[in-house]
Amino acid sequence: MFLEDYDRIRASIQKDGFTPTLETRISLFLTACKAVNLPFLSLSSFAPAGGPLWQASHSQLFRESEAMALLMRVTHWSMLPLVYVQSAGLTAPIYAECLDTGFTGWPASSDSLGIEAMALGHALLATVRLTPIVPAGQLATHPYAVALMRIEQENGRLLQTQIRRLKDGYAAVPIETREEIIARKTDVVKAAFGRFLQSLA
Repeated sequence: MFLEDYDRIRASIQKDGFTPTLETRISLFLTACKAVNLPFLSLSSFAPAGGPLWQASHSQLFRESEAMALLMRVTHWSMLPLVYVQSAGLTAPIYAECLDTGFTGWPASSDSLGIEAMALGHALLATVRLTPIVPAGQLATHPYAVALMRIEQENGRLLQTQIRRLKDGYAAVPIETREEIIARKTDVVKAAFGRFLQSLA
């Protein structure tokens, strides 16, 4: 999935490098993917301190915040207003899904983070991958490319925790219901990410 778009974007970067417009568009989309998780993680961290939920939520909260801060520092921001207007339209479905999610939807008694929020976070971590656009060779050492790869490596670690929490943290929720929620959130994220890649390609 997305292979043709990845190929076209990678070829463009090979030719023109990481331009401010490209970096800005990518950073705005990735920041949106991180930002929508922060409200859920912040509230989830009110679980009893020191417990597994508290540890996992705090770890992810700071990792997501760190990724956003890294993008803010490393991005060469575009001065073109149209870039920001276009990006707002591309990130709108993700923000809308965040607003629709809330904390209802089968939170377990030991987990204040609802399964809908957890499934959205899982879908974002599992779907939004941008290291395939990085060309091999010298461009792979570009500071922006290095930042993308660092963020994606951390995403992989966070994803493993999300998978375990979705599997083991909602015993009261039928497996079929869990799978339906995860699939629904994944479809939303895949559609938004697909449109974003097409806009870059």
